[in-house]
Amino acid sequence: MNKKYGVGILGAGWVAGEYVKAFRDHPLTEVVGIYNKTPGKATRLLQSHGVEAKEYGAVDDFFNDDRINIVVSCTHPDVRAEHAVRAAQTGRHVVLEKPVGLSQNDTAKIRDAVARAGVKTVSSFVLRWNPQFETVKQLIKEGILGDLIYAEADYWHPMKKIYPGYPYYITKKHGGSSFVVAGCHAVDIVRFLGGEIVEVTAFAAGPKLNMDFEYDPVAVASVRFANGAVGKISSVIDGETPYIFNCQLFGTEGSIRNNEVHSSKHYPGSLGYWTFPTVKPDSGDVSHHPFIPEIAHFMECIENNVESHASIYDSYKSMAVCYAIDASIAKGGQPVKVQLD
Repeated sequence: MNKKYGVGILGAGWVAGEYVKAFRDHPLTEVVGIYNKTPGKATRLLQSHGVEAKEYGAVDDFFNDDRINIVVSCTHPDVRAEHAVRAAQTGRHVVLEKPVGLSQNDTAKIRDAVARAGVKTVSSFVLRWNPQFETVKQLIKEGILGDLIYAEADYWHPMKKIYPGYPYYITKKHGGSSFVVAGCHAVDIVRFLGGEIVEVTAFAAGPKLNMDFEYDPVAVASVRFANGAVGKISSVIDGETPYIFNCQLFGTEGSIRNNEVHSSKHYPGSLGYWTFPTVKPDSGDVSHHPFIPEIAHFMECIENNVESHASIYDSYKSMAVCYAIDASIAKGGQPVKVQLD
């Protein structure tokens, strides 16, 4: 192997192809192989991207291959904790697809195993590398927002039968809940931009259009931030709408609504919101998502021995908010404190 890091991918579904491309083209990495429970699927995926690599017939064969230095977990989430813990225990760095875990216990197992092993992780909350949110993050860093007063985020993306993985992610076993399987993206971007969420109150509604769901596909949460700000986060995966992702932040110095900015202090000549042209988070297609910059960032973390801002230590907290939302829903909307540690 000519490159520095061998990459093994668990799962050969829709998103796996984006990792094949990202690691295929990175100067430090080489795709060693893929394990998928359906024979032949991994080989077809590799060939479709011009990669010569191994298809593993069993998970044990995958983990016994010493050429693998980085494990990418994009299997169904009900086995993510098992595989990620094993990857850490065998000294591999880990890329984690979402949801990072179906329960707080599963996610904690991954975090604790990674801490013991000292390996690096990145969780694919890919909106952190979306150009719109890279710009928003920079605006916040420059003080345009000031102190957060109120925040909103919405993940509106009805699951349709044409999507790969549909039969699985509508089930309680594989999807968990609306926020765990989908709305976690909205939770994570609000945390990333606005700070820690410490308490939630939430409600959910059952399916009305797509009756295949085994859980309530529509959920909304009122949230309280550590700095005293409040907000609202919603997850809608049933209904008749195209993919929409909203994020609005209102602060003491200015406000940012998606790719629109207002601040009478910093932009005194403006009469309202001004728009910055950018690549928006306006598609649910994985080919639209910024996996290439995510993986470039992860490789820099490995090479420089630093933790990613999207490591398991941080994504654990995003998922903890999702679990708290589900707990509040189960209690009929009672307030629930977020277990951040």
